[in-house]
Amino acid sequence: MLLFMAIIIFVFVLYFGTDRGAQTAHTLAIVDGVAITESEYYSEYSKITDMAKERYGGTLTADMLKGMDLKKMAFDSLINRQIIISKAKDLKLQVSDDELKQMIAAIPALQTDGKFDPYKYKQLLSYNKLTAEDFEARQKINLASGKIENLINEGIKVSDQEVLDLYAMQNQKINLQFLQISGADITRPIHPSASELEQYLKNNSNAFRVPEQVKVKYLYFPADAFSAADISPSEIRDYYNRTKENYKGKDGKPLGIEQATPIIIKELKQGRGMQKALAEAKKAHDTIYQEDNFDAYAAKNNLKVQTADFFPLNKPPQALSSVKDLSVQLAGLLKKELSKVLSAENGYFVVRIEDKKEAYTPQLKNIEADVRQSYLKSERDRIAGEETATLMEKLRKGESLDKLAAEKNFKIQETGLFLPANVIPKLGNHPEALEIFLSLSMNQPYPEKPLIINKTHVIFKLKELSALDKADFETKKEIFKKVAMNLKKEEAMKSWLEGNKAAMIKEKRLKINKEVKDL
Repeated sequence: MLLFMAIIIFVFVLYFGTDRGAQTAHTLAIVDGVAITESEYYSEYSKITDMAKERYGGTLTADMLKGMDLKKMAFDSLINRQIIISKAKDLKLQVSDDELKQMIAAIPALQTDGKFDPYKYKQLLSYNKLTAEDFEARQKINLASGKIENLINEGIKVSDQEVLDLYAMQNQKINLQFLQISGADITRPIHPSASELEQYLKNNSNAFRVPEQVKVKYLYFPADAFSAADISPSEIRDYYNRTKENYKGKDGKPLGIEQATPIIIKELKQGRGMQKALAEAKKAHDTIYQEDNFDAYAAKNNLKVQTADFFPLNKPPQALSSVKDLSVQLAGLLKKELSKVLSAENGYFVVRIEDKKEAYTPQLKNIEADVRQSYLKSERDRIAGEETATLMEKLRKGESLDKLAAEKNFKIQETGLFLPANVIPKLGNHPEALEIFLSLSMNQPYPEKPLIINKTHVIFKLKELSALDKADFETKKEIFKKVAMNLKKEEAMKSWLEGNKAAMIKEKRLKINKEVKDL
């Protein structure tokens, strides 16, 4: 997916370039005196994002967009384009008028029935707000870029083994042996001293810190206490006409007004009750705030004053659990200070801080059992890591996995055959798994390091490779050869760009004022 997007975007940038007509004072980078601006970046990012949305439609998710890293792609494409322009000038690459005409005539978007269409050409210029001179100047740059690419790609070849390796990467399954080592597997006795527990508590004080606690009084204004008014038939009808698409039966079919009426009455009463409850809560808040008469106001207006004894801000009592952002609302309040009106699911609260206890870390003698338990778990996890590293070292030196596992009473399991991926059967996901598995071979069956999956150290051994379908490979060989060639060309172009970027920065021909992470 990402490779496909990269190819589309590279072609898009070469054909149509970027909008340099809207430069501003916000310069992201300067290449040989040419400024790359924020307005260009946001224009480029918008174009690339639109292309992604058009390509994937409704299947495009926020996670997919994030994985594509389109911001970096847009930023790099602007820098790389200008590097190519500068290097084309360095190499004195010339583009003739005939070459330009042939290139424009060959653009598929400007053709009708395989022939250049002047009308489409005018439409393209109008849509991109370009003159013919500007467009043709850009295409000369693109042709020069193509000549640079041809120079870079000269001599690139793909061997039969590389084609086979690429085919195997997508078609050959692997079976892995693995054993897991966790802190729970460490049975040796651990006896920490008092000083070790003190030091552990000091180093991990945040884990044992008792958060700030508050004691509060509060008034509650529930919506159902203010929703007794009857709902007229006309109100029901008007509300139904505005929102009838929301009312459907279990079969998904729309409900008629008679069927939807009980639901509508409930919703209207709830809405009106919330409005009146809010008004009463605001009136109470403003009066109490000005006159400092919390208990007196409650008594005068027949409101029940309720109390919640000391509780951590991040763990409110059940009665206050539905208040939105309660910990944030109460965190900065002082003793005897009144909160603003707080919104909950079915009403509103006015809360006053009666007392506070600051956050603190208890002394060891008061929480020694908890500290000891945490220390032992941490120490066992550390020992498990050391044990895993020792086993890996022995395995790389040629010792038998079966023998070492038997000595330690560790159970060896198998994944079964699967295509290498970051999701591992029986274990779960790890972001580096695919890269590590692709580095394994029957001659080098162990990775350089174990993986940590779900807080467990995992040692892998490549046990088996599925047989390749040679007939299928021969049928698809030319396709994979082209893919392999494109990948090598892309890698060569990437290396060329990175090398020239570093050289131009060193020569002070390229200055980057703002990184993509700051955009």
